Amino acid sequence: MHNFLKPALLCGLLLPCSLAHAEPVDIDADQMTRSEDGTITATGHVIIKRMDETLVADQVIYHTPRHTMEASGHVMIRSAKATIHADQAQLQTQSHTGTMQHATITLPGGERIKAEQVRRIDDQRFEAEHAIYSSCPADEESWRIAADHAVVDQEAGELISTGSRLELWQVPVLYSPWWSQPLRRKSGLLIPSVNTGKRRGTELSVPYYIAPAENWDATLIPHWMSVRGMMGEAEVRHISTMGYERISGAAIDDTVAKRVRGRVKGEMQWQLPASAVLRAKADHVSDYAYLADYAGVGDVSLRYLQSEASLSQQFALADTRTDWSLQAQHLQDLLLTSNATTLQILPRLQSHTEWQFSPNVVAHLEQQTTRFDRRIGVDGWRMDWHPYVELPWELSGGGIRSTITGGMRHTRYWLKSAAPNISRPTRTTGEASMELRSDFERISEGHHWRHVVSPIVRYDYVGAPDQSLLPNFDSAFGLLTWTNLLSGNRFSGLDRIEKTNRLSMVLENRLQTRAGESDGARDVLIVRGGAAYDMMRRSVDPLLQPVATQPFSNLLGEVVWQPLAGAALYASGQYNPAGHYWSSTSSYLNLTGRGYSFYAGYLFIDQRYSARTELVDLRGSFSLIPRWQATASWQYDRVLKLSQQATVGLEYHHPCWTLGLETYRINRRSGTTTAANTGFRLLLEFKGLGSVGS
Repeated sequence: MHNFLKPALLCGLLLPCSLAHAEPVDIDADQMTRSEDGTITATGHVIIKRMDETLVADQVIYHTPRHTMEASGHVMIRSAKATIHADQAQLQTQSHTGTMQHATITLPGGERIKAEQVRRIDDQRFEAEHAIYSSCPADEESWRIAADHAVVDQEAGELISTGSRLELWQVPVLYSPWWSQPLRRKSGLLIPSVNTGKRRGTELSVPYYIAPAENWDATLIPHWMSVRGMMGEAEVRHISTMGYERISGAAIDDTVAKRVRGRVKGEMQWQLPASAVLRAKADHVSDYAYLADYAGVGDVSLRYLQSEASLSQQFALADTRTDWSLQAQHLQDLLLTSNATTLQILPRLQSHTEWQFSPNVVAHLEQQTTRFDRRIGVDGWRMDWHPYVELPWELSGGGIRSTITGGMRHTRYWLKSAAPNISRPTRTTGEASMELRSDFERISEGHHWRHVVSPIVRYDYVGAPDQSLLPNFDSAFGLLTWTNLLSGNRFSGLDRIEKTNRLSMVLENRLQTRAGESDGARDVLIVRGGAAYDMMRRSVDPLLQPVATQPFSNLLGEVVWQPLAGAALYASGQYNPAGHYWSSTSSYLNLTGRGYSFYAGYLFIDQRYSARTELVDLRGSFSLIPRWQATASWQYDRVLKLSQQATVGLEYHHPCWTLGLETYRINRRSGTTTAANTGFRLLLEFKGLGSVGS
């Protein structure tokens, strides 16, 4: 039989009425008795709820006059702050204080403190004697901190211990008379890193983490290299309701180059009133060879470093939508010893306004005004206006869709470093296009399969004039791709507009499936082909766009096969029907699953089409046995007959720590040495050991 003592019954029945204003206590037990002095003894599955925690035990003796409890037998105290298991506990009912014998405290993050005796100061602070702390799973405790005395302060987020020992697999490896172990984000040392390689020699870095406030922190990294010297690195991060900022820097007095070298990076984003957004990003190095000597695998192949800032806004009024942005951009060319000829954008103002007069009439106005700047070469201002009208139509319930577009483009220049008679050139041209698309679909009886055939036909006419005497700041003629096949202008930038009288065609087949009515559709097979026929084929600038000899473009083909989730086979190519050769081909196989991933790619470009290219790219990771994972990557240039990059790694992932070793070879023959960079990296991190873990 269960007895229940509800808070409303405690006054007058079992407790003195003077306790009626104290915190209520709810007791549930198999048996309960009350002595003459007011002591309540509860035995058998005792559950006591008080304040914001629950006490479970085999037996509880409740001394009501003294407001104390004595719990014994499988004692558990559970709250949002911690879960405590103990053999015995003596607690105050009007506070969170008390003592516990042979106790284990488990914090919300999974950290555990075992101690012979624990004194609870309040609901967030404990004092423990002969304590052991670890964040590892209880059955796989590979590291722990053993201490004679420890104080756990959850409010401050730290454990302070004296007479401390760091033990690995219960073997002492480090003794410290005083130890501070953070329980959350807190200043202190992080896990060191060790590397070795040809260009920098043996490397050792010991990061120090600084967390002075909840909304900002920093990392300071002394980085020693046996070949290059000592590098100082730092990163500062800040976040607020407005946005975030992050800035980092590195500097070294390079003993090989005999000069000071460094890198500065930064990023920020602010959400301003009236839906305006301010963004900025900076990345600059002291010299063009810095990345070749100091960058990691991801940055070593960069051609440009880009710094930019922009202020943008979007708003709508009735049937009018407008977006605008003001930006500036600076490029650093890493293949040139001097950046004097590199073109910069300082600044650029662009906008787009759309008026929807009806579902079938939409007017647009695009504008871009740019200031191009460089120390050597022609620079100046360019203003481009592009008004156009769209007439979208749908027939047969959307099965047939068409869009007719007509407009014009006017471009005007104000140039410096140019003769007066050509300092203000202009260009005006008209354009028109019509695109027609239809979707023919068939759905299986069970609605599990869907086959769609989509023919697309587009006609473009652009009466562009000769532009060979105009300046060229940012235009280049693009090779034929799926992106620009259905386009009237294949030039990038706004300095050149292609003269076009072209008919483009695409035929796409798509096979989709879904497992159930509530599941989304998945593409199983996509096959498409396309080509264009240009009836004009006249060059507007022979230096950028040589006159084509054939009106037919290359034939484009693409196949995507995804027979299973996580498996994809891709192939695409361009065939030149006049020369009877493949201009370019690209293919890859991508497999992902539980415990493995594999990617194999191949790219080929014929020298008659563009710069000869033949690249092989292999990447993969595999779980060998539980917790062991192997990784590898290889990028091979068949034209140069060399491996651009290769890595092989092995990692062991324990619930409490990770150990990894990776060897690498990067063959970028630039920087202060032309030798390939080879070496290895060592990874060792312990979960929860250090200022913020790994």
